[in-house]
Amino acid sequence: MAVVATQSFDLDEILNLTLRQVVSLFGAESGAVYLSDSDAPTYRRRAAWGPRSRDKSRPAEISFADGFGNLVMRSRAEVITAEYLPHLTGAVADFIRSSSDGSWIWVLFWGKDSPIGMMGLRSHVEYEYSSGEENLLVAISRQLATTIEKVRLYEETCKAYEDLRRTQEQLLQSEKMSAVGQLIAGVAHELNNPLTAILGYAQLLESEGLNERAQDYVGKMFKQAQRTHRVVQNLLSFARQRKPERSEVDVRKVLEETLALRDYDLKVNHIAVEKDLGSEPAMVVADPHQIEQVFLNIINNAVDAVLETGRSGKLKIRVFCDSRFVATQFADDGPGIKDPKRIFDPFYTTKNVGKGTGLGLSICYGIVKEHGGDITAHNASEGGAVIEVRLPIAVPAGAALEAAPVALPKREGAIQGRVLLVEEEEAVLEFERDVLTGAGANVVTANRSEDVKTRLLSEPFDAVIMSGKMPGDWHAKEAYSWLKQNCSGMENHTLFTFSNVEQSDERMFLQENNIPFLVKPFEVADLISQARRLLQKAHAAAASAS
Repeated sequence: MAVVATQSFDLDEILNLTLRQVVSLFGAESGAVYLSDSDAPTYRRRAAWGPRSRDKSRPAEISFADGFGNLVMRSRAEVITAEYLPHLTGAVADFIRSSSDGSWIWVLFWGKDSPIGMMGLRSHVEYEYSSGEENLLVAISRQLATTIEKVRLYEETCKAYEDLRRTQEQLLQSEKMSAVGQLIAGVAHELNNPLTAILGYAQLLESEGLNERAQDYVGKMFKQAQRTHRVVQNLLSFARQRKPERSEVDVRKVLEETLALRDYDLKVNHIAVEKDLGSEPAMVVADPHQIEQVFLNIINNAVDAVLETGRSGKLKIRVFCDSRFVATQFADDGPGIKDPKRIFDPFYTTKNVGKGTGLGLSICYGIVKEHGGDITAHNASEGGAVIEVRLPIAVPAGAALEAAPVALPKREGAIQGRVLLVEEEEAVLEFERDVLTGAGANVVTANRSEDVKTRLLSEPFDAVIMSGKMPGDWHAKEAYSWLKQNCSGMENHTLFTFSNVEQSDERMFLQENNIPFLVKPFEVADLISQARRLLQKAHAAAASAS
């Protein structure tokens, strides 16, 4: 028995082999071993030997809520015989006594402070166990208790190492996501510049009186450029690290932006999306970026589940409201969830190695609970998984205002004045110059900070329109300080343009100093309107000075 116990870490194998030997050694007819689950008072049968009919009289699982009784606990009794019955709790006495057997005996496996299991022998033949036999059973029970604790310690160590490995994988994944976020920010900056030119020229062409066919082509080009811009903004929003900021948001809008991120993959993998988002706003108070993360994780899991089937699939998304909650339901037609009760547990995953860390839905669960909501999962009767996110409804939910259609720029609204236009991107510089020149401004261009300083110190200008992030160290803060120090008053007639204003301190600086700015890609009308405002302000200041 000692050899078996020391050569294996398979607890069920150890218990069954040992029990078989004990039953044979003591000439019993049957035997059973029950073990507790950690510190819980529940004992489950882990091994049995003998005729199956004899096992039916005892359950496979039993709970001793009141323990074994004071006498057993105080004396740390290891052998339980008939003389102990009056001192045992009712549940224990009912479980171990056997009126149909001529003889029976039980031994307890003691852990540090309480029994961790027990082993019993039964026989129809009447037999009285000697003290020597009881001592032998005690020796065996002690060996088994040591073995059980050894195996459990081994299993816990293995689990700890596995959790550590998964945590390390998650840390590596976090580092990669951080790097991806930085990459996305750089790519977005590069994309927003040409998008500014494309969208701007498309708007200019729309007002040029083109024939119907050309007008249609321009409209399609403008629509696709706007779509590209939305994708870039969604990527930036998702990858950006920021403190959670809750506001009143429409769940439908967040969902649409999330689906845009996976639109390509859904189409390529032939996964049709059926949306029932309702006609009324579904307003909640939440951090839209965190809710987007929840939706994206759920959609990613649905896509992976459908791909497992090797066929085209369907994802149904439904948004509906009741008096208290806004519910968003995702239903796929994949293979379903193997264990819905564990799907939100940390590190639980059914994906292949390298496919997932098992933390996605766990993080979703935490985010939703933090928002005072609930997230549930179950398998649909017709097959596939259904995940539902419920968030508290915003009260009162104001009616959403329809977005006003984008008006074409009015070319007749002329502006007058001399403008220094500063931009490092050639395409954007040409577009902005064409717009301002076409609106009537006298435009001088520069693409380096040294040229800007030289011209401002030697020539008069009514306004400056400048990129907020020039190559080198001359960004909006530095440029504003230089203008204030060397061209006093000109800092009040300056407009900055940015590919994105993601840093809170940068945005705060602009707002605190009341500095106007535009984020690329911007509308032609916005550029003309801001330039007109700057020039009118400059003319008013010049008139008051004279």
